[in-house]
Amino acid sequence: MPDIFTVSYILLWLVVILISYGVIVVLKSAITARSTLYEQQEGLPEGVGFPLNNRIPMDGKALDVTGHGKLGTLIFLTSLQCLACKKLYSIINDVQKKMPAYQYLFMMSGPLEEVNAAIQEYGLEVPVIHVENFKDLQTPFVPFGYYVSPDGLIQAKGIINNEGHLQALVTHGEERTSA
Repeated sequence: MPDIFTVSYILLWLVVILISYGVIVVLKSAITARSTLYEQQEGLPEGVGFPLNNRIPMDGKALDVTGHGKLGTLIFLTSLQCLACKKLYSIINDVQKKMPAYQYLFMMSGPLEEVNAAIQEYGLEVPVIHVENFKDLQTPFVPFGYYVSPDGLIQAKGIINNEGHLQALVTHGEERTSA
């Protein structure tokens, strides 16, 4: 008959293995949740052209979602009153350097002076179009992102709160573009 120490040692290792398995399961689900695009049913429908409607970025340089030689255009709809949008402002320059194969565009709502102040405060190197509201883009939530293929069609969309969501937008857009 095994002694009590051997039994307790075996039970201890079983508990360690079960706890380790539980931690791995929780981490995998957290990673999956982080890379999920939320509210994909909102906004303009996938497969239609993104309507810039002759809007010109504040730097005065015309921007087109087609014929730019990039893999696609990432368009972010943001508002100055949105705290989650500020997180996006603070990471976008780094993201643009990490993923230079894409064209980037912010469409920002708020008073014009405050939009200019935000561009300066965050040192935004991304073209910014000032908009009054997003009603014509059927987008009730911000920050909201669109992946627009080189032919100008919306391939993916969803709420973008962090770099993980942004990467999920790119992944979904590339999958639909290559399909």
